[in-house]
Amino acid sequence: MLEPKNPNRRKLLLRLVQGFSITGLGFLAYPFFKVLMPGLSEDGFLEIDYQDLAIGEWKSVSWLGRTVIIFKRGVGWTKAVGSSVLKDPLSKTSVQPKFAENAERSHRDDVFVFYSNCTHLGCEVAIHPEQSAAPIQCPCHQSRFDGAGRVFAEAVASRNLEVPFYRPIAANAIRLERVTPSDGIG
Repeated sequence: MLEPKNPNRRKLLLRLVQGFSITGLGFLAYPFFKVLMPGLSEDGFLEIDYQDLAIGEWKSVSWLGRTVIIFKRGVGWTKAVGSSVLKDPLSKTSVQPKFAENAERSHRDDVFVFYSNCTHLGCEVAIHPEQSAAPIQCPCHQSRFDGAGRVFAEAVASRNLEVPFYRPIAANAIRLERVTPSDGIG
């Protein structure tokens, strides 16, 4: 059997190839880890301007791996339904910040900000502004929600739509923020 002329050179080349392989594997694996942990790359906030929305229109944004919808609702859309036909009219069992513990479940009467996932199985909800009594509906199992994201009594979904923590920063702009324990999401 032939012996290599320079065994040190062979070891060096082997180590170099191994190093490049490990580095390349790291670069290939990075996008997969980023998708698994979307919150790690966020700055902790997202500012959204919605001044171009008219009544019945909405805007979707991606926030911490989930879709958030900013929905411009009409006057009285949260009062169009009697509380007796809602599962949780006062939002006692809802996942929402303290500021959303009101009939509109938001800072303003005309804007509703919520996660787009139905509370039944997580399907993306659809918005039908022409149906002001129940403008938010789940296409998977037909759960219906009023303009404040409160679920109707006959729906399969057990809870109201989730509201993310946000702050108004201008007349027609909000800032989505990460939640800290002191912010009181319940």
